[in-house]
Amino acid sequence: MPEANAGEQLESLAASLARARGEDFFPVLVQHLARLLDAREALIGEAASGRRTRTLAAWRDGAPVANYEYALEGTPCAEVYAGKTLLIENRRESAASSAPRGAYFGIPLAAKDGAVLGHLCAWLNGPAQMDAVQRAVCLVIADRAAAELRLVHVKRERAMLRAQRQRLRAEIDAVHDVDAFVGVSAAHARIAEEMRRVAPAGAAVLISGEPGTGKELVARAIHRWSPRAARPFTKVDCAALGAEDEIAMLPQICGFTNGGTLFLDEVGALPPELQVRLLAALPATQDERREPGSTDVRVIASTNRDLRKAMQQRTFREDLYFRLNVFPIEIPPLRTRVEDITPIVHYLARRLSLRLGRQIEAIDPNSLAELARHSWPGNMRELATLVERSMVTQGGSVLKMSADLFATASPAERAALIAAAAVDTATTTRTTLAGFVDFDDTLNTGLHAVQREHILRVLNATHWVIEGNSGAALKLGMKPATLRHRMKKLGISRAQNQH
Repeated sequence: MPEANAGEQLESLAASLARARGEDFFPVLVQHLARLLDAREALIGEAASGRRTRTLAAWRDGAPVANYEYALEGTPCAEVYAGKTLLIENRRESAASSAPRGAYFGIPLAAKDGAVLGHLCAWLNGPAQMDAVQRAVCLVIADRAAAELRLVHVKRERAMLRAQRQRLRAEIDAVHDVDAFVGVSAAHARIAEEMRRVAPAGAAVLISGEPGTGKELVARAIHRWSPRAARPFTKVDCAALGAEDEIAMLPQICGFTNGGTLFLDEVGALPPELQVRLLAALPATQDERREPGSTDVRVIASTNRDLRKAMQQRTFREDLYFRLNVFPIEIPPLRTRVEDITPIVHYLARRLSLRLGRQIEAIDPNSLAELARHSWPGNMRELATLVERSMVTQGGSVLKMSADLFATASPAERAALIAAAAVDTATTTRTTLAGFVDFDDTLNTGLHAVQREHILRVLNATHWVIEGNSGAALKLGMKPATLRHRMKKLGISRAQNQH
């Protein structure tokens, strides 16, 4: 081919590529490659598993052919995938034709790091010769093919990540199902109204409540109901051992969460030195002036501690408290809103029926009455455990739940609860629904002596270690914070109870 045609060849190639879009791109390249080299057969392929390659475009005998896949073993293409550019005399058969071919030309298509992603090749009708124009245009074609193949891989990886993110989000939503926020009590209605009011506002939210009351569920619901719902919801567990590392990485975490919601779970558990670092790392609020290019992250925090009291005791920073407490939401414990127990149980039974393969047609009314008399130290988390345990251990279409299956109450506590409830069931039920019996106020119930004695027995057996796998909290089936709260209520301290 005369070198005077170099400009025409490149001009024709550029014009064709300018018109090519999407799936047409590789066929245009392979057509130019075949015509440039007067090749009877040409293809552009990408690496496949098992030492194989699959074509992205193929040309044979002057026309395009359907894509196919073939093994590299025994073909000159295998050397190209090893990183070599070949122009050799070849008497072997081509990849998909039984007719012998003349010269073979092949060039690898590499990633930025040098890894071979694919190749282009042609079986020439003539000898293994290429002039300067042909070499120059082949290099341009190979360069464009490699760039497009890299883009194809990026698009596939992004699609795979999107699919993984959607699956992960579906799994998270299944665990933290915001539809589980059900209830009929005045407290439930108040919380729902506050959530709907603050969701679109974008203001920082501080959710307070005992362990197991559903603080993360409320945070996820606020995110779901906000304009940020399509963006990430990122949780930082401030009570975890790795909290220090997560606080240090907060700028990167906020960058990943840009446009979404950052959930600081149990922020009251942070020691003062980490509170300083957290405050410095938090993104600017809507009322503060953001620098161009800064992250836009909404902050929702939760706590099971009295942060106002912690501020007075100088264990929680005042500036951090007011930074987080723009819109407070307080979730009362389950024992103070017993009207919500029945709808929650019905919801849990419906949801668990699908996962456990059970068909529940009704809930035993006596069981519901018994649930209304329980103190629920583990709140909704304990109730969910009880419902699931009951469905696993019992058969039949009517779900029955017994005090013997309570997830956290000790045998002594269960016995005291049943005995106290049996004194006057009708009066107890009416009082519970009207003014709420606070079973945590143990000084005004028959549980005072029983609970105090049982907790003391466990504390002494664990040498007054509260947290950890050998601690009293785990043996009592309580969160450490709940146990400390109960000890304070009962007037239990180690100094007063040394033997």
